[in-house]
Order: sequence, then structure tokens, then C-alpha cells
Amino acid sequence: MHDRSANVSWTKYTAFGLRIASELNLPELLLAEPEAVEDVVIRQADLTAWSGQLEQANFVMLGERFMFKIPGTAIYAVREGKEIEVSIFSGADPDTVRLFVLGTCMGVLLMQRRILPIHGSAVVIGGRAYAFVGESGTGKSTLAAAFRQAGYQMVSDDVIAVKTTASSSIVYPAYPQQKLGLDSLLQLEALRENKHARTINHIRSLTDGNSVMPQYRDLRMLADELNKYAVPAVDEFFNDPLPLGGVFELVADSPIRALMREGELVAVTEQPLNVLECLHTLLQHTYRRVIIPRMGLSEWSFDTAARMARKVEGWRLLRDSSVFTASEVVQRVLDIIRKEEKSYGSH
Repeated sequence: MHDRSANVSWTKYTAFGLRIASELNLPELLLAEPEAVEDVVIRQADLTAWSGQLEQANFVMLGERFMFKIPGTAIYAVREGKEIEVSIFSGADPDTVRLFVLGTCMGVLLMQRRILPIHGSAVVIGGRAYAFVGESGTGKSTLAAAFRQAGYQMVSDDVIAVKTTASSSIVYPAYPQQKLGLDSLLQLEALRENKHARTINHIRSLTDGNSVMPQYRDLRMLADELNKYAVPAVDEFFNDPLPLGGVFELVADSPIRALMREGELVAVTEQPLNVLECLHTLLQHTYRRVIIPRMGLSEWSFDTAARMARKVEGWRLLRDSSVFTASEVVQRVLDIIRKEEKSYGSH
């Protein structure tokens, strides 16, 4: 049990396979049993003594403590994979404070616990977790939402926590929320209603006049995220650890370059990744990878990603960036998994 002040109100949550006791309200997370013994404590603390050092760098390492400062929001400290301290600035937006607790702080804490955080989304297919990674704007979250819409369950959006041993790679569920842009929300709604909503020009016309905006009135717009909303996914969230089944790298390809499969023009095509290519993809899309050398974890992260790459299949999915291809990508992914495993479960 961690030392906690008796005169502070604490709430128990669960996320990333961890039991969390938090002084901060974290409505995005699932509640844990009140009697659960916590693995992690999140508390408020006065960290202003380090403010000067943090003016000189994006972050500092003080022994086992990783610290960083977000001007106008808070100073954060993550220690030994067990504790997150937050020094909130006066007038800070609570949503922004939580954004960095659940993002950067959790990513660092996972690495301190030797759990590799992958930047992407993951869904359950046939009893396994499949990860979707890619650069910003390639459609990771939108694809996960399309899978949810098709009846599959989500494991994570943004940070995928993977614990790799000599024999397996296990994905620990994050929390039931997605980050989706307005364009994606409108496209997915049009897809649900079987409207033609493939071209980017069409989405612009839908957005003009906000013709379908009322249903998104209650969604919370994410601070520091351009036109993105927090979308609850409690009913489609899978909250048990799962083996990692495979990794799909999403690449939005130029429409000028024709995508061909078996001599025909298609919206989506795939390329299998060999072990080295899969390793490169995992390293490239490790969450907050630029801080790994400063944390002294370069060798560990490389070895962990290499073990993962040897155990799972990897594919690169090229999609036509000029059209909305989520439904085609969903079907292509299912076809690939069916071909690889001869069968797949639905949800």
C-alpha cells in the first residue's frame, strides 16, 4: 500500500492493467473496487521548486523521477512506475491537466514498469488484440471506431500497453474513450446510415451548416487537440488482457499513385512486413519515443520491440487518401486475418 494522506479524497480506477488511486478526478477511466490495493498513486504536489530547471529543457530526469512542464497547465513528475505527481497552475483547464496525466505521464509510467507503450489504436478480433499504428492523420482512431460500429470491441485508443516476455506479448486495455475529429464523426455517421460519404468534398458540404451536429452537442471537445472530441466507448470496450495478434501500419497514399491489386484499381491494398520491417514500425511508433534515450531505456525498448516483431505478423495498409476508406480497411483487415488464421471470431 502506498502512503496516502487520510484527509484527501481518493478514488480507485483501473487502466492499462493497473489499479490506480487518484486524488484527481479521472472520469475517462473505469472505476475499480474500493478495497483494491493500488499499483499506482496520482496525487497533487508542489513541484514549483523545479520550475527553473524545466525552463531550460522539455523535461529533466532526477534519479528515478521523470519531470516535465506544460506552461499554463502543470508540472508533472513520474516516479519508479508507481507515482504521478501533479502541480497544477492557477487557472489551468482541468481537461488539459488530465490529457497529460493519461497521455505522457502514463506512457512514461508504463516504460518505467517495462511495459512498452505503442502509439495507436487496438481492437479485439478473434480473441486477440490487433494494433493499428501510423502517422498523425492516417486514420487509426477512425478505423477503431469503424470496427466498433461493425460490432467489434476496442482495447485502446492512443496508447497501447504491451507487456512482452520470452513467450508472449500481452496487450493491457487502456480506458473506454476515443479521440475523433468532426470529419470522422460525420463520415462514420453517414456510413451507419448508408449514405454516400466517401469523398472529402462531401464531408465539407456536410460540415457546412452543421446539418448533423446536434447529436454531437454533448461531446466534450478536447483541449489542445484541433477539432477533436472525446467519444465514450464503454459499451464496446474490452477490459481484459489479450495476446497481441498482429500490427497494421496505416499509410495514407496519394490518390495520384494508383493502388493496384490483381490488376484492378482499389481503395486499399496491403504489403506484408518482414521481421525487420515490423521491428522498424514498432520502434517508429513507440509512444513518446524521443524521450527513451534520456530515460536510459534504449536497449530495453529495442529488445522488447524485437521480441514483439518476431512473435506477431505485420502488414502495411496503403489507402487512397482522397476518399473515406474505413469500411474498406475493416474488410481488408478481416480478410487478411482470416487468410492468416483460417478463421476469426467476431467479438
